[in-house]
Formats: sequence, structure tokens, C-alpha cells
Amino acid sequence: MLEIYDKAQWHIDAGENSEAVIHKFEAVFQFLKAKGLLQREGEEMLEIGIDSSISLHERMVTEKGREFLKTCYDKVIDQGADTIADGLAREYDAFEKNAGFSGK
Repeated sequence: MLEIYDKAQWHIDAGENSEAVIHKFEAVFQFLKAKGLLQREGEEMLEIGIDSSISLHERMVTEKGREFLKTCYDKVIDQGADTIADGLAREYDAFEKNAGFSGK
């Protein structure tokens, strides 16, 4: 079964503005790309363009990306597009320093 970390539609269905949700997902994907955590599928989605149908799932990220998202994503999921990249950066720093990456 495919592990899904987040879907734009979940936020939209919860009443968030769809444009703001799309911007938030763009920020998340840009952050993951900058850290080398996206697989080709995730990079392709970013290149094509993020829209309201986007789903962030395990096939889009590397093994390290999967571990990071499982460990840290819930801590920043409710932040807006303007702050989520900073939140991800803080969580990533803590992830690297404390837990680190247990994969190969």
C-alpha cells in the first residue's frame, strides 16, 4: 500500500484556500528538491506544476526523504506557504543532528 504523507485536496476539503494550498505544496516540493530528497517522480511533478490534485507520497521521495517526512512532516503540516519552508528547514536540521538517517 502506498504511503501518502499529504494531499492538497485534504487541505482544500478542510476549508483552506486552494491557491494557498498549492503555494504550500510548491514550497514543500522546492524544499525537498533543494535537499536532494525528491525522486524523479517528485521532480517531474514539480516541473509539470503543482496543482490541487497533488499528493505527496513515498514514490516521490528518496529513502532519506521518506524517513524525514515520517519523522517530521506532521510538525509543520499546518503551517502556511510563507512559513512552511522555514519550519521544514528547522525540522531537517534537527533530523540531521539528532536522529540522522538510518538508511544506506
